[in-house]
Amino acid sequence: MVKVKVIEMKRYYRWIGVFITCMMCILACGMLILDTKEMIVKANGVRNGQNFVQAHEKENIKDDLFIQMLNKTIPALEVNYKKENGYSQDKTFVKMVLGKLMNFDYEDPKTLFKAQISMLKEADDDLAEMDDYMLLKDQENNIAKNHDINNSLEEIENNEIVKKTKEVQELAVASRKAKVESTPKKNTKQIPIVSSPVNMPNKVELNMNKPVIFIYHTHATESYMPESIGNFHSLKRRFTVRAVGDKLTSYLVRKGYKVIHNDTLHDYPSYQQSYVRALETLKSNMDKNPSLKIIFDIHRDAAPNNNTARENSYVVINGQKVARYSIVVGTKNKNTEKLLTFAKYIKAKSDELYPGLAKKTITKPYRFNQFNSDYYALIEIGNTANNIDEAIRTTKYLAEILDRVINDIKK
Repeated sequence: MVKVKVIEMKRYYRWIGVFITCMMCILACGMLILDTKEMIVKANGVRNGQNFVQAHEKENIKDDLFIQMLNKTIPALEVNYKKENGYSQDKTFVKMVLGKLMNFDYEDPKTLFKAQISMLKEADDDLAEMDDYMLLKDQENNIAKNHDINNSLEEIENNEIVKKTKEVQELAVASRKAKVESTPKKNTKQIPIVSSPVNMPNKVELNMNKPVIFIYHTHATESYMPESIGNFHSLKRRFTVRAVGDKLTSYLVRKGYKVIHNDTLHDYPSYQQSYVRALETLKSNMDKNPSLKIIFDIHRDAAPNNNTARENSYVVINGQKVARYSIVVGTKNKNTEKLLTFAKYIKAKSDELYPGLAKKTITKPYRFNQFNSDYYALIEIGNTANNIDEAIRTTKYLAEILDRVINDIKK
């Protein structure tokens, strides 16, 4: 009996649910139709007895119709978009609570989609940032433009910083002019002396009655202009470093030194192992002549491949072009420091007597047989941009420089 009553109650409630659902559908459709008609009447009718149909309000009708459809489709949210001359409703407490919970603004239907689709929110934020950036750029451009317009030439001239800068520039120009006028004209090839302290080499005991200087050539076939054959290597003595060695020997002998000049071709017929063969020559001569203390290996340098090679290859002394020279020191020797001291002292003396004749001292990670004496100098006289006459002229001044150095260091 009880079971029969339960079954009848379930059937009763089921019909009640069906009835309520049907009524809600009918009411919803009716409200949608009535509200739509109301919007159309407002768009085309009379408000307060006056026609207000205007061209720009036709666009608003479409927006309001869309918003009304959203309101009826999602009644729980009741999307409202306030228009001054359109559809509006007051906010309720429920709307405000739902808005806070869902981060949704009832006055802006766009926030409904942004709340449901996060990609739209990110895109909108990026566009807002771009708008801010463009606004700032426009402000900067306007400021710069106004600044340029407002700063007249008169304002610039009256600026204190500009005045001080112009005064300093005028003083500098006047100082330079006075210096140029007071300085006597010199030959452009001469380089001023730059004084710098250098250490003097250790004293050396020399027996002036016996040979004390040994001159030789590891690369004896190195040649000068006009003998450029064989990449500036020739067997013709008169155009090579051997001729330069001959002349240097002659000048040093005139100054009272006994000199041995060895002209063995260590780089011919094979260029390889030239230093090995040169070492044999050096050792042999030093064994035979223990009095030899000062060694000069005379070379010819290669000119750099640039437009100033020729101009920088010589200086003018007494109206003549003289080939410049440089000293090379191998840093793989145990006595490198003493070799550097000797080379720097020669250059300092050269700068004192003939400014610009000596180039800077060169260091390379080799030995060059320089370990055989603390008074060993590998001297490169001139380069392939020089002719033989210019290299020969160098020997006269180099002999004078070396004579001064030797006199300073001998006991």
